[in-house]
Amino acid sequence: MKKSQFLSLLMVSISFSFLFGQSPLIIDHNCTDLSAIPTEWVDSAKNKLFIAYGHTSHGSQLTSGMNAMESHFSDGQYDWSHSGGAGELHLFEGDGYGDGYMDHDVGYAGWDDETREYLDLFPECNVIMWSWCGQVNDGNLPSRYFIPMEALETEYPDVKFVYMTGHLEGLGPDGSLFAANQEIRDYCMNNNKILFDFADIEKYSPAADTNFQQYYANDACQYNHPDGGTANWAIDWVNNKPSHELTQIAQYCTSCAHSQGLNCALKGVASWWLWASIAGWQEQNPNSLETEIFSEINLYPNPAEDILYIDNLEPGDQLLITDVQGRIRFKEHILNRKSIALELCEFSNGVYIVQIINNNGIGRESLFVKR
Repeated sequence: MKKSQFLSLLMVSISFSFLFGQSPLIIDHNCTDLSAIPTEWVDSAKNKLFIAYGHTSHGSQLTSGMNAMESHFSDGQYDWSHSGGAGELHLFEGDGYGDGYMDHDVGYAGWDDETREYLDLFPECNVIMWSWCGQVNDGNLPSRYFIPMEALETEYPDVKFVYMTGHLEGLGPDGSLFAANQEIRDYCMNNNKILFDFADIEKYSPAADTNFQQYYANDACQYNHPDGGTANWAIDWVNNKPSHELTQIAQYCTSCAHSQGLNCALKGVASWWLWASIAGWQEQNPNSLETEIFSEINLYPNPAEDILYIDNLEPGDQLLITDVQGRIRFKEHILNRKSIALELCEFSNGVYIVQIINNNGIGRESLFVKR
C-alpha cells in the first residue's frame, strides 16, 4: 500500500472514531480522589488487564506512586507486578534506557515498532501506554505521535492505547511544552482517545484551587510565588497536611524522579483511576464526556457552529462554560429566563464543558464547537 493511501485510511479511521467510537477518557487532576474509585473496579482491573508501559525517568513517577500505594495499603488492594500474580495487576514496565522490550519512551524513534514486537510476542496484552520525557515539544506531533498511534490502533483493535502529555518545564502558559501538551489534549478530545494528562496532574495540589502553571511551576512542583520568591506546592501541602492519606502514601515514595513524593502519589492514584476506567468503570467517570450528573441540561445544536441554545434553565442557576483546561469562557447567573442563545464567535474549534450549578448539585454536558 502506498504511503498516501495509508494516510488517507488513517484519516478515515480518525473521522469514524469521532462519529462512532467511545467518548474521550481524560485522566487529569480531577482523578486523584482514591475514595471515589470503587473497590470492585480495582479488582476488575486486576482480573482483566495486561498492561505494557514504556517509559524513562519522568514516566517512572506513575509506578513509583503505585509502589507507594502498595506499601501503604498492606491489605494487597493495590498490589501489582510485572508478571501479574494472584491478586496483582499485571503491568509490565519497559526496559528504560536499556535495549529490552518497550525500552526508552515515545520521544525516541522506533517506539511504535517496539510496540508491535511486544504485542506480537504477548498477544494477551490489552493495554499499551508510553510516556514522554523531555521531547514532546521537539518536532511535529502528528507525524511522530498521532499517526503512528492511529496505525497501531488500526492494527490492534482489541488493545487500548493510552496517550500521554509531557511534564511541566517552568515556562508557564506561553512555553512551547505547554503548547505541545495542549495539542495532545485537543487531539485526544476531538478524536475520542484515552489520555493520561501527566502535566495537568502536576499543575495542582490535592486542593485543586490553584493552577500553578500560571506561576511557572516546573516538574519538581516549584513555582514563582505571587508575593515574591519561590515556593513548592507539594512540600507545602505535605507540611500542612501531615495526617492526610496522600501524605501518608507520599512518605513511601522515596524515589520520585525529578519531582516530589506527593506528585508521584497523585499520579499513582490517577493510574488506578485509569486502570479501573479501562476495565469498565469509565461509564461512571465524570471525565467521560457522555456522563451527566443530572440530565436537565438541554443544549443544541451539538456540535455547534455559530449559536448555542440552552434550555431548561431555572432562576438561581449558575451557567458556566469552560474549556478543557478549566478556563472560564462564559459565566452568567440566571435570574428569570429559562433559555439562552449564546453566540460562539469567540469560541475556537474544540471541546468545552457546559455546567449548571444550583442547590441540587452540578450538571455537566460536553459541547463540541466545529466550523
